[in-house]
Amino acid sequence: MNENQIPHGTTSILLCLDLEEGSRELAEFCKDCAEHWNYPVHVIHVHGDGGRDIEDVEPDLSIITDEILYNLRVPAVKILKGLPEEVIVEFANEITSTPIIMLGRRKRRIADRIYVGSTTSAVIALSPYPVLVVPLNILK
Repeated sequence: MNENQIPHGTTSILLCLDLEEGSRELAEFCKDCAEHWNYPVHVIHVHGDGGRDIEDVEPDLSIITDEILYNLRVPAVKILKGLPEEVIVEFANEITSTPIIMLGRRKRRIADRIYVGSTTSAVIALSPYPVLVVPLNILK
């Protein structure tokens, strides 16, 4: 077994980054948890249609993983396409360890809450695994 393979049954963190404001804060929190629990971290970004090109997203994801998660066991850093909640749960099912899915939640205006946060709610509803929702922008 190489150093990036995780034994079956070992708990790991599936860090879901959307690369918007607060993503670095979420990665820092994940780092603290992974170090405390001694868990490996799988990192996923689900790229939707529209918006930035995938080529523009890769450097931002690399910067976060290289600068923040550099000293952790990180067996996978993936950019995948599809409906975020479905892709997140499908990827969690593929991990050979038992994942804790980690997502961020931002404080939003009331009008934005109608449309924002639906991915987190859907992941909670679809996931057979624990989902840790981390409030972001808590210092603002």
